[in-house]
Amino acid sequence: MNKIQIRGIKDIFDLLSKMIIIFTSSLMVLLTAVVFFNVIIRYFFSIPIAFTYEMVELLFPWIVFLAIINVTLHNENIDIQFFVKLLPKPFQLFSAYFTKIVMLFFSVYITKSSFSLASTVQNHTMPILGISKSWLYWSVSVSFVGVSLVIIYQIVLMVMGKNHEREGGETL
Repeated sequence: MNKIQIRGIKDIFDLLSKMIIIFTSSLMVLLTAVVFFNVIIRYFFSIPIAFTYEMVELLFPWIVFLAIINVTLHNENIDIQFFVKLLPKPFQLFSAYFTKIVMLFFSVYITKSSFSLASTVQNHTMPILGISKSWLYWSVSVSFVGVSLVIIYQIVLMVMGKNHEREGGETL
């Protein structure tokens, strides 16, 4: 891969990252508005809005799991980076590869399991909203497909010697 191709792929990941931020922020605004409205109505009129609980149950996993893609893309999973940096310099590169391979293994495993779980609960519906409970688990599937792609991209960059970022996106 030449520098232009790598730059193009990085631009695609950056665009997807911004789209995820906009989407999750919108979901968070919607979630906050629904919960706030429910609290006000319940407090002043003693009438809770029934769908609020299911709405929170549906939106919160999507917000959290989509954010995981950006956390992985920007190496903001500080626990993993912290342990890699504790090792002596010669072992840090090996540790970085090992960490990415382990992360990829678990990411693929979680993706496979969440697909299975989502298809298993496909016929179960939420009582008030009437939508399938599988929507809860599709958030995990979509998220970890994205995480897997990000980790593969990061491994390719490491192999090519183009990955010079530390945690939090700081350049070495």
